Amino acid sequence: MKRCIVAGSIIFNAPKDEVLLIKHKKLGVWLPPGGHVEAGEFPYEAAVREAKEETGLDIELLGSRAFDYSNDEAATLVKPFATIYENVPYKDERHIHFDMVYLATSKSGEISLNRDESDGIRWFSYNDVKNINTFENVRVCLMSAMKEQTV
Repeated sequence: MKRCIVAGSIIFNAPKDEVLLIKHKKLGVWLPPGGHVEAGEFPYEAAVREAKEETGLDIELLGSRAFDYSNDEAATLVKPFATIYENVPYKDERHIHFDMVYLATSKSGEISLNRDESDGIRWFSYNDVKNINTFENVRVCLMSAMKEQTV
């Protein structure tokens, strides 16, 4: 069974009442943009890169830090909203994903569909997320993130 470290981002629109999802070409379900962490890359860098590749957007990661510290030798980073162990059912084999999910907003850019990886891209409301074709852990994560952002 293949084991992978992946990272993605739940991207909110400006009023933070919708999230941007892509329809994954291989899995056929709606997911936040994300993908495999490449060699020499940190998960937060992969989340930003994958968002750009899959949506055309430049994003800014949101979230808390356990404490805030930064100098030339060390810096605290934004914590992932969730870290999830996933058993992903690809057609040829199952993959284990260690998935770090970040929250984000768009800094700039216009959404564009990457047809190599996705069959669709669009904004979804909280009520939409309740009924979309996705994995149950993804739905729960999205709904929890959306509740947190509207508080």
